Amino acid sequence: MDCQNIVFSPKHSHKRIEKALQILPELVVKKVLFFALYLLGARMSAIASLVEMSEESGKTAINRILRDGIPALRDRRQSAKTCELQLPHSSPQAPQVSVATEGGSCIVTFADSNQQLKISQSHRVHLRSVMLSLFQAGLISAHTASTVLGITIAHCRDLSEKLRHEGVTEVLVDKRKGQKHDLRVNPQVKAELVQQFAARLIAGYSVSSQALTEIINDNQKTAVSPRTIRWHMNKLGLMDIKKTLPKLVESLKKNS
Repeated sequence: MDCQNIVFSPKHSHKRIEKALQILPELVVKKVLFFALYLLGARMSAIASLVEMSEESGKTAINRILRDGIPALRDRRQSAKTCELQLPHSSPQAPQVSVATEGGSCIVTFADSNQQLKISQSHRVHLRSVMLSLFQAGLISAHTASTVLGITIAHCRDLSEKLRHEGVTEVLVDKRKGQKHDLRVNPQVKAELVQQFAARLIAGYSVSSQALTEIINDNQKTAVSPRTIRWHMNKLGLMDIKKTLPKLVESLKKNS
């Protein structure tokens, strides 16, 4: 099956995954995505990076699905009864809040009252505090929170867990010195970051900090960390154009 001519929309992907996570456990969604991409011929390493699941776990999931079928999607650490509770047959309830980014701001809309909370994405501590609090309350998924914050789902869950036991200052305020300076990133790395972000976003590939870090380090023969890449992605405003850039490209194609 040749998928080269299929256009993948990050916007639609986010909405569809978000909808799936309302009724399916995150691990089940990851297994489904991993298996589907495997069937379509994608490389294991690329799938693992995109789905944020280790390559070894992905291979194990594939082997079990090919051997046991649909039951292999269930987390074996849980009982069948627990799994049934996590996979309801009834239609999911409408989300209590919706989250969107627009014009450099994050807009949280409360469905029951239609009131909105608008937070500038430059106010990182405030934004993280609100997103993680909504996630802890079960009002948004880890996928939504991590997407808005520009971090991985695993990092999002880790911050949430720490926030339960420690204060905002201890968890969310960066007290380290030096990292905020551009000492470790030269103009060539920045240019590569912008180029890879734009190209991969338009082509429908992952623009996670982990994926971009691997590519940049390989192309530029450097050793920057995913955290450094995330910091520069936010500083350069790349996360602000994550949704608008594909639309702009499509518009230019139609008008050309």
